Amino acid sequence: MRSRQKTGIRYIWGIPAVMFGIIMVSGISEGETVLASGSSGSFSSRGIIRYEQAVMDAADLQGIHDHVIEKKNAAAGVLQQIGTKFRQQEGGIVFDRDPDTAQGDIDLSQLGWAVIVQAAADSQKIPEGMSVLNPEAAMHIEGVGESTEHYVPASADNISRGKAAWVDGILLLGNGADNDKAYQAGIRDGGEGRVPEFLYPLYEVQEASVEIRHVHIGNMEEEEEGISGCYHNYKETKTKTDTCGAELIKTDATWYPNPEEPDGGSWHGGFYTCPYHSGVYESSGKCTYSKKVTTTIWHHECVCGLEDAVYARLRIGGADTDRTDRAIRLEAVLEEGDAYEQLAWQSEDRMIWSDEAGNVLGTMQNLDVQAPGTYRCGINVSNEDIDNKEISVTVRVSGVVLGN
Repeated sequence: MRSRQKTGIRYIWGIPAVMFGIIMVSGISEGETVLASGSSGSFSSRGIIRYEQAVMDAADLQGIHDHVIEKKNAAAGVLQQIGTKFRQQEGGIVFDRDPDTAQGDIDLSQLGWAVIVQAAADSQKIPEGMSVLNPEAAMHIEGVGESTEHYVPASADNISRGKAAWVDGILLLGNGADNDKAYQAGIRDGGEGRVPEFLYPLYEVQEASVEIRHVHIGNMEEEEEGISGCYHNYKETKTKTDTCGAELIKTDATWYPNPEEPDGGSWHGGFYTCPYHSGVYESSGKCTYSKKVTTTIWHHECVCGLEDAVYARLRIGGADTDRTDRAIRLEAVLEEGDAYEQLAWQSEDRMIWSDEAGNVLGTMQNLDVQAPGTYRCGINVSNEDIDNKEISVTVRVSGVVLGN
C-alpha cells in the first residue's frame, strides 16, 4: 500500500482513506470523531483531531465525504455510459452489462468502491453467454433463428483495417483480414454463381444481335460446265493464227570438204533463213512461218440473284424472372429479312440453345438459366449459303437481393 501524508489524512492509491470507510490519522487525537461507512454524512464527534499544526473537525470530514460521493457518482456515471447497468436487489446493489436489461433507479452514492472497481474491470471484458442477434432474423426471414452464437473476443484479424479496439484491456489494431477474405470469397463465389441460400442473384445480360446474310457458294475455279452453287460455269474457245514475220537474214557460203562426196566437198550457205524457224528462202523478206493457237476462257456468272440479301436478324436479350427461382430468362427473337423465305428449316425446332461446351440446353424461343456463363443460340436450318447463323451472350451476376 502506497500512502502519503496530508493534513493528517492517509491516502490509499491517491484516494483519501476515508473513501473506504476508514479514518486513519497520525498524531494526537482529542476526543472521538466517528463516520459510519455508507452513511449519508452524519457525524458523531466529541472533540477535534490535531496533527502538528493541522486541525480537523467534523466540517472537514463532511467536505471529504462530499468529495468522495462526487467521485463515486462520477465513476458510476462513466460506467453507465459504456453499458454497465446498476440495479438494487435484496442485499445490495448489483451490476451487469446485458443490453436487454434496464438501468435501475438507485442512489449511486450507496455504491461501494469494491462494486465500482469490479464493474470497471468487467467493462473491459467480453460478456459470457450473451447471444448474438442473427442479422437474418432482424430482416424477418421466416424460419430463421433469433440468435446464431455467443459473443467472443475480437482479434486483429477481424477488426477493420485502420480501426482500433480495446479487448480485455489490450489494444488491438485491426488489419481487416476477415474483410479481405470475405471479399475474395465473394468475388469467387459470384463469378461461379454460388450465392448464399437466403440471397438471390441479380443477373445482367447485355443484348446482342446479328444479321444472317447470304454468302455466295460454289467453286469459281471449277472447269466444268454447268451450275455450281451460285455460279453458272461455261467456257469460251478461241482459235487464231500466229505468223512469225521476223526479218530474214542472209547466210554466207562456206566450203565444207568431204572426201566421200564426188567433188570432195560442198558449199553451204549463201541463202536467206529465219533466225527463229528452219526454212530456206531465196530472197530477202519476212518469215512466213505460221501456226494456229487455240485458247479456252472459263466464265463464272453469278446467277443466284441474292447479292447483299439478308435472311433474318437474330437478337438475344434477357430479363430477370421471379427472384425466388434464382434464374434469368434468355429470349431469342428472329426478325424476318428480305430473303427470309429462302431459309430451309431442318425441323419445327427453329432455335437451338447451347452452352460453352456445346451441350444443347433447349430448342424453344426462351431459355431459363440459373448460372452465369456464355450461352449461344442459333437457327436450325440446312442452308449452306448463310453467314453468322449463331450468336452468344454472357450472363453475369450484377448483385444479390434478399429473399422474402
